[in-house]
Parts: sequence; C-alpha cells; structure tokens
Amino acid sequence: MNGPRRRAAFVVALIMAAGTPMVGRAAAQTSVEVRSGLAVGNHTSTSAALEWAPALSYEIRIGRRLRPQVAVSAGYVRTAFGCREGFCRGREPTVTGNHAALGVELSRGWLWGRVGVLYGTTRVGTEGETPRAGPGLEAGAGLRLRLGRARIGPGLSWRRMSADTPSSTDHAVALGFDLGVVFEFD
Repeated sequence: MNGPRRRAAFVVALIMAAGTPMVGRAAAQTSVEVRSGLAVGNHTSTSAALEWAPALSYEIRIGRRLRPQVAVSAGYVRTAFGCREGFCRGREPTVTGNHAALGVELSRGWLWGRVGVLYGTTRVGTEGETPRAGPGLEAGAGLRLRLGRARIGPGLSWRRMSADTPSSTDHAVALGFDLGVVFEFD
C-alpha cells in the first residue's frame, strides 16, 4: 500500500475509533457513501480561468452518526477536470486530485451539508514535476431520498486543493455535480 493510501486508511480507522465511544445506542449508525459525477475547475499554474471541461470524479466515505443530525466521515476523494485554456491549449490535460478526506455532516430531512479538510496531491496531466502532498478544503450539499436502509440523491461540491510542486506554490479549485448512494448499517 503506497503512502497516500496508507494515510487515508489510517485517518478512516482513527475517525471510526474516536467516534465510537461518543455515540449512544440511539444515535449509533455507520454508513458507507459512494458518490460519482462530473467536476469543472481551474488550476493556478495553467493561467486558465474556470474551465468548462468536465471530467469524472468520485469518492467513497465511511461515516459514523454522532447525533441524529450530526455525523463524521472519512474517506478517499478523486477530483478531476479538464484544462483547455492558458498553458493547456493544444495539450488539453486532465487536472487530477487524489485526497484523503475528513469531514462533518449536518442533515435534516432530505437535506444534507458537509464541510471538511483534504490532504493529498493535485497534478496537471502526466508530465512535469511530482506534486507535493498538501492540505485542502471542501464543502458540499444536496438531497437524499430514503430507500429502505439506503439513501440516494444528487449533490454539489466545492473543493480547494493544494497543487504545490518543488518549484511552485499552486492550488486548484473544483465545482462538482454528482449522484450518491449511502448504505446504512447498525
């Protein structure tokens, strides 16, 4: 298992271990969430504005409900979008971020909202310098409809990701629209 995946697995285990003692029997609920959709964005080093060149993004998270309307989650997030302007012109690479995610979610009825932190790398294409791992932020919101023990619904996300290399300090911002499925246990 490589470094970023090992760190993500450690973060998931830590959150699950830390959240378990705080949860009472009435609120205890573990969930697995899978989301996939399209994202658009920009990367500072490409000198391009917000790019309307979507690419496939996805995430998987493990969550633990602390209270009926509050949950913590940890998982893996892959954010990708195309680049056609600025220095990308003629090459059209994909900007890809691979991050461990740690967040807090609030929900009420059909609505949910999440804020969290990211840690990982963001790279433009497959050439150039090796990216450095760094921090990021995320926020998301959406709807969920209950189907038995599962919930399904659309969501919107915003992510600001570090895109540093040994010779530059950059960042990327992505906006995503996705569809998710949450499977509940306990």
